[in-house]
Amino acid sequence: MSLKLPGCRRLAVGLALACGVVAVPAATVVASAASGSPATVANCRASSTDVWAAVEGDGTAGTVFYELEFSNVGSRTCTLRGYPSVWAVSLSGHEIGRSASRRGSPSTVTLHPGSTAHAILGVVDTGALCSGPGVAAAGLEVVPPGQSVPKASEADEVENFPVRVCPDQSSMNVLPIRSGVGIPNYTFS
Repeated sequence: MSLKLPGCRRLAVGLALACGVVAVPAATVVASAASGSPATVANCRASSTDVWAAVEGDGTAGTVFYELEFSNVGSRTCTLRGYPSVWAVSLSGHEIGRSASRRGSPSTVTLHPGSTAHAILGVVDTGALCSGPGVAAAGLEVVPPGQSVPKASEADEVENFPVRVCPDQSSMNVLPIRSGVGIPNYTFS
């Protein structure tokens, strides 16, 4: 059976164009075609979020920017809001330095199954920031927005991500999650 609602579709499009988009902090509300009532979209869970990174970065005056990607590998639509938590880690998985500081204003991103959102990570040149040469990291530990701090079995680790960080202060910064796949050397907002 096929459900067709041409009048409702035109009304919904008209309302969306007239009212604009409103972000709801904890969850996103969407219209349910079957019942016509609002449905709440849950936050993305660790088990349905795959974190990966474009290793090629793009540098500017003292900072190299990388795209951190968050893909919904689950079977349900979910939301992410805010900033990922990011730490540099050693080969053995120990955290190095402090977590990335946060910049920018957060928004809510809705991820349908198979879709991806991104956040931009800036790694500051340690020669300009640290009191010493910095410490070489082997990878990153990344926790998507709204998810708990990782335990050993839950950590989303981006391996083979060799960066240098300050051992005693934050030398990375991260922007909030944004919709769409980030494109290395192109997406910077």
